Amino acid sequence: MEQFLTGDIWKEVNKLFSKRQKKFACIAYVTSDNLQLTKGDILICDASIFAIKFGETSAKTLYTYFKRGVKLLSNQQLHSKFLLTDNFLVIGSANLSKSSAEKLTESSVVTNNDILISQAKAFCYNLTEESISLTKKEIDLLLKIKVVKRPFKSMTKSQTREKKFGNRYWFVSAFPLKNRTYDKIKGMVEKTTSSISKRENIDEDDISFLRWRARTEFSDTAKEGDQVILKFNNESKTRSNVYAPSTILEKQVVDDFTYFYHENKNSEERKIPWTKFQAFIKSIDLEKGISSRTKTISENDVNKLKPLWAR
Repeated sequence: MEQFLTGDIWKEVNKLFSKRQKKFACIAYVTSDNLQLTKGDILICDASIFAIKFGETSAKTLYTYFKRGVKLLSNQQLHSKFLLTDNFLVIGSANLSKSSAEKLTESSVVTNNDILISQAKAFCYNLTEESISLTKKEIDLLLKIKVVKRPFKSMTKSQTREKKFGNRYWFVSAFPLKNRTYDKIKGMVEKTTSSISKRENIDEDDISFLRWRARTEFSDTAKEGDQVILKFNNESKTRSNVYAPSTILEKQVVDDFTYFYHENKNSEERKIPWTKFQAFIKSIDLEKGISSRTKTISENDVNKLKPLWAR
């Protein structure tokens, strides 16, 4: 499992993991009990006098978790933000706070990679050794600290924060647009391409687009962040090439057409003739066969195909 999260990170995490899973949270600053931690779970944060005094961590929130049976530890040098279970690791930018949940643009990655989980477990063990355990006596002392409120920083609403990015691979078969059709949309396409180029710091020549009219699974469900393996046919259908996976950078719906702008850097140097592609897939064991029909492909199958373009 590999997943990219945005928005209210810990709310999304709560949906992924059951309460029965034992959790080890290393989150620098804690002012909200948004994350579902229960008896036997561990939370390490910065509960230093400085962090409590200036509202970076809330003593009241720590007491809430303490009453639930969560083991609390403090480490003044901590700046990590991750959650570990026996099977998953969530690591990213989000503190456990109301501003993170409601306003800030956060991102995190969920993975079940054994090596990363093992490294995180070792990190947690070492961090526990150099952290201070918080008993009820220490928490009572923290609750007596007068909190100095800092000025609130105003923020504009972020559209990126609310987006859900894709994690799928698509095999897509497409044909060139007729010149007459392209001339009608040229201005819009060039404007969007220029905007993506500036935003992503990608040369405009390294951005291509697909135009979809029919309501299909691809047009309806493909998202920015998904990757496309493109079979591009010439107009007379006599020659086709297959291109290496490329990331969908922007999805745009205009006048009943769906446009997918994707990165195509070095694509011409790495394209594979359709006949060579067919011969290769016959020599490997794929989970599902590949034809000219647009469809999703599993990550395992994509990894088996990648040697085709490794040059």
